[in-house]
Amino acid sequence: MKAKRKLPAGRLEIGPSRRDQAVLNEGGIRCESVLYDFDEDGGAVGTINFGRRLPEGAIVVRIFSDEITAVADANDIDLKAGSVDLITAVDLTADVGLQSRALAGAVDAIKISSESELKMDINTTAATAGKVRFFVEYLLPNDA
Repeated sequence: MKAKRKLPAGRLEIGPSRRDQAVLNEGGIRCESVLYDFDEDGGAVGTINFGRRLPEGAIVVRIFSDEITAVADANDIDLKAGSVDLITAVDLTADVGLQSRALAGAVDAIKISSESELKMDINTTAATAGKVRFFVEYLLPNDA
């Protein structure tokens, strides 16, 4: 049985090791997730910035939404990276649980040309309740 590694007093080991961080920085498959609670954070018609960014050159390949509690009234939502549509005209009130989302324009992938913040546009009816998590899966090259 292996003994647990002891850390010097007062030192916390948080996050990936240097080796793991080097692997993460090389590219590959990545995922950004955002949890949004319409009850606590509001859901007025307009743009909601998530404070999460996709890097320049990211190639978005899949998006999922996971409705944790029922979303009420939000029947026309777009998910964007900056001004680029990732998914459009989603009716969250029609869904339950985990849903795979078609990318905007029915394309196989969307390339992000410059670092962009993830945001949600609520277009026609305010969301009055519910909690949803979005997963944005993207690729980064590891040959640069």
